[in-house]
Amino acid sequence: MEFNSLSELKQRIMPALKMKEESFFKEGKNITAEDIWIYLKNNKWIISKNLSLNEIVNDILKLENID
Repeated sequence: MEFNSLSELKQRIMPALKMKEESFFKEGKNITAEDIWIYLKNNKWIISKNLSLNEIVNDILKLENID
């Protein structure tokens, strides 16, 4: 699946971002969906090429903390 822009991709994965935000909240961490998006976009996905939607969602759900 291809996306025409980062905002289109972000919109598509927002349910996973929100789910992870809620998970962090339950752990007592104040990490938002926007924080997760920015962190992964700037630290993990920037060095990756041709990620599938499945890989992106998997990265979100496996994220344990934002350093």
